[in-house]
Amino acid sequence: MTQEFLTGVQTIVEPLLTELGFQFDEYIDDVDEGGPKGSVVFYQSDDCKIQVYESARGGEANCMIAPLDAPNVFGLYDKSAKWQYLPRFAIRQGVPIEEIKKYNPSVKFPSTAQFLESVRARINKFFAIAHAGVLEMGGPDWWASKP
Repeated sequence: MTQEFLTGVQTIVEPLLTELGFQFDEYIDDVDEGGPKGSVVFYQSDDCKIQVYESARGGEANCMIAPLDAPNVFGLYDKSAKWQYLPRFAIRQGVPIEEIKKYNPSVKFPSTAQFLESVRARINKFFAIAHAGVLEMGGPDWWASKP
């Protein structure tokens, strides 16, 4: 992917992440998606991580959250199962699906900046509930053990 994605993340999403206590950790711009290359930017706070990614294959940008011990890998290919979408925690807490769909990343945006605005809105909306959830996560079978 191009430097445009990293610059967009730093300009649009990073200010909110900084307010939430995150610092830049790593940028990977050659995620193999079976042809097209994806990009991922990792951020770390005192107690968790967030990644913002662009999937060339999926044609989307999105974000995921994980505990500190999660590996810095593209979340869609994370074998540890520690990287989770923020709204997943909201679903577990009973947030109505209609509310979650308002922040659905499957909407196709014409520009990287518009995608990243959507990612920032998703983080702003769901971070608190996802942060609380990720702090109580156990091992990779944690999701299976929850009702």
